[in-house]
Amino acid sequence: MDKSLFLDELRLEIGLVRDEARTLSSFYVGIIRKIAKIIRDGAAISIYEATNHQFIMKVCAGPCYLKRHMAFGEGILSDVAINGDLLFKVEEDMQKLFMPFYKQHHLLGILVVHLPLDSYQVSEDDFIFLREVGRFIEVQHETYPHTS
Repeated sequence: MDKSLFLDELRLEIGLVRDEARTLSSFYVGIIRKIAKIIRDGAAISIYEATNHQFIMKVCAGPCYLKRHMAFGEGILSDVAINGDLLFKVEEDMQKLFMPFYKQHHLLGILVVHLPLDSYQVSEDDFIFLREVGRFIEVQHETYPHTS
């Protein structure tokens, strides 16, 4: 299947989460589940929420490559927060994508994707897709009660 068609179908699936979720936590889980259905072995996707002092993993599918809690000022998530935009890194045999999402200028969290180089080739289409997912989370974030 053509990658752009594949990503379009995934966009539609993710859009349905808005109607299925009742809480912010179930919204996050729904997004991760939709993407997790299509990821291959070794790939992972997670959402970290930013609190006053740390990042907390709210949901993860696949091997969770990062710690569940990461203090501000330590590690890659702090670098992403400072950068303020999609970050793409290739290290050894892994492609890593980090998409922060915001309420105005306040960091809400970061969507994290790890993809093995041998199973998927990241392209500009993927960057566009992740930015759209990040924006979708931003827009929908306030529609859910904030209980976890």
